[in-house]
Amino acid sequence: MDKAENILISVERKYVARMLSGSKTIELRRRALRVSIGTMVWIYSTAPHALVDAVARVETIVSGPPRNLWETYKERTGVTREEFDNYFLKTNIGWGVILRDIQPLRAAVTLTALRRHTRMFHPPQFFMRLQEGCNTLELLQNNFH
Repeated sequence: MDKAENILISVERKYVARMLSGSKTIELRRRALRVSIGTMVWIYSTAPHALVDAVARVETIVSGPPRNLWETYKERTGVTREEFDNYFLKTNIGWGVILRDIQPLRAAVTLTALRRHTRMFHPPQFFMRLQEGCNTLELLQNNFH
């Protein structure tokens, strides 16, 4: 694995499943996600699953009025128009992290395991940077190969 930046994001399990099936290749956000192209994105499936079971790379980041994002990327969002509109309600600018190389981990890493390896671990609300050499990143990388 190269020295690319690493982040951890939280995503509802149904959307992680859509990422792994290939029907969702853009992660939608209401705020800017300031990361570099090529960043490794470790994907945490929220409770009740509470585990990291997928990883991807950032291909690019896009932004714009939600209606423009829908018109351009609707086939890649993995959500219905209603879900999309509800998510971006009262938002003037939306963000999309276009993902590539989405794949499952060899073995999922549970919240219990994360907390065993990293004191005071809490899944991120938005995203979390993982510094090279940190316990969390090492645990995830060990389950990727």
